[in-house]
Formats: sequence, structure tokens, C-alpha cells
Amino acid sequence: MRAVVDTNLLLRMAAAGRHFPLYQAWREKRFVLVTSLSMLDEFKRVIRYPRVRRFLSYGQGQGFVALLHSLALIVTPASDFPHSRDPSDDMVIATAVAARPCYLVTADRDLYDDSDLVTALRKLGVQVVQAGEFLAAIAAAPPGIDT
Repeated sequence: MRAVVDTNLLLRMAAAGRHFPLYQAWREKRFVLVTSLSMLDEFKRVIRYPRVRRFLSYGQGQGFVALLHSLALIVTPASDFPHSRDPSDDMVIATAVAARPCYLVTADRDLYDDSDLVTALRKLGVQVVQAGEFLAAIAAAPPGIDT
């Protein structure tokens, strides 16, 4: 099972580590985390923000980037994809379209609350879900089956 995880959730994974269920599932190899170099660049930019540094040190963030480089599947974002109402989300969508079939795990309402976008992505093999829904899908999946 493949999943593209949005930047906000990646930040939570980096900050909480093994205490965050999505991080645990990834490290237990319950799913393949898919990202792109553009998403990693965004993560590296965001970890410099003072509001982020309150819960994630720059060193922790850099360590998480290194972990992603070594353990995540890095894809080239698709050039043809449905666009979000928030253009800053387009790189995440393009990465998910390149990773399909996959889940796009997000806490961003511009992604999961846009029914037209969700429908368009579903037709392309991308299921837009929140973290809890994704964890339930992992729990329900038979072991060793790539869905």
C-alpha cells in the first residue's frame, strides 16, 4: 500500500516519532511512504519557521529528511493532474498522481473537502483520506497485500 503524506502530517510524524501512529505504521512497513524532491524541499523550508521550531527542532527536522531520503519512495511529480483550489497543494497532488494507485493522506481541508477534486483523484487511482481513515485501511488490509 502506497501513501503520499502531506507536509503537515509529515511534521507531526517528525515531531512525535514513534508516538505518532502514522509514523509507527510507516516504520513497521505497513505502507510505503511516497514523496517527491519538491515535497522534501517544502519540508526543509517549513522546518525553519519559528512556529514549527516550537515543536520540532531544526536538527530533528533535518534528521527526518534524511530518514525520508533513505526509506521513502521518491517519485517525479506528474505534469498532468487535477488542481486544488489552493495552488500550494498542487505539488502534493502531482506527487500522489505519480505514485498511483495510492492514498493521499492529509489534514488539509482544501484537499479532503473538495468533492470535485476527491472524485477526479479517485478516478485516477488516488484516494484522499485523513490520517484516521488511512490507519483504519491499513488495519483492515490483509498482511502482505499491496492495495
